[in-house]
Amino acid sequence: MTFPPLQSLPDARVYVAYHDARPVLEGRHLVPIQVGRALSGMLLPGVLGDDTGDSISRLNPAYCELTAHYWAWRNDPSGGPIGLMHYRRLFDLGCRLPARSHPERHVAGFDARIYAADVARHFATAGVELVVPRPIRLRRSLARQYERCHRPDELRAMRDAVADRHPDFRPALDRALQGNRLLLGNMFIMPRPVLDHYSPLLFDILRATGDRLAGRDGPPGYQARYPGFLAERILTAYVLGGYARAAFPDLRVQHRGILNIDTTVPTGAGWLRLARLCLEGRIGIRDALRLKSSGRGADRP
Repeated sequence: MTFPPLQSLPDARVYVAYHDARPVLEGRHLVPIQVGRALSGMLLPGVLGDDTGDSISRLNPAYCELTAHYWAWRNDPSGGPIGLMHYRRLFDLGCRLPARSHPERHVAGFDARIYAADVARHFATAGVELVVPRPIRLRRSLARQYERCHRPDELRAMRDAVADRHPDFRPALDRALQGNRLLLGNMFIMPRPVLDHYSPLLFDILRATGDRLAGRDGPPGYQARYPGFLAERILTAYVLGGYARAAFPDLRVQHRGILNIDTTVPTGAGWLRLARLCLEGRIGIRDALRLKSSGRGADRP
């Protein structure tokens, strides 16, 4: 598929998922959306909900930010690029992170107005691109890491679902699972044709995987989010496994770092843990000292 030039595209929209009351990001291209609103007793004022139209809002405890993805795919009428970020994890669209930093980096002193300007400049100057996070490199293959950190039957069920319903995707999935690079957070900015190609694949695989796991004892707490964890592997396979490039040969892929603006983790960390975060490039030394000395909680936009 050949993409039209940027100037002929409708306005880009990047949805930012929120689940509780806090100041929200604002800007021409930024659209805050409340996830899981069908199950919430609180409506965030001035924020779009994921529970209108064609929605899966009630699946949010398991699907996490994917309920916003589904809503945007099924209900946003625009033909322009569509993106998804989190309230505390944002694409570094201003290229402000050091090149050798960790793919996700905690930052202090986040300025929402500067960030909105970065987003506007990105869409004013960028080409028609697929934007995804810079991949994180794990110590094990994606398959072994998932089996170690989650429930192995989930990965087996996903592989079976792909083999049955999307056999053409299986080679890309196998390549990704045998490798050790992972795209975090189910975050993206996609040209609309790519979104309409990826989304049916993603949600059909997750639905078929859930059907195969029906009847088992549900995983507790954090592990109940397994559809979100599996979706990260599916996006990784779609992009790094070569499936997107096969469908869109002229598609350019841009990897961006993630700004983590929730400073709770570095603020609450002990000095040894903080030193390790600095050595891993997850936070800059100046930001670490600034947050530790201030003793503040999360910076909010």
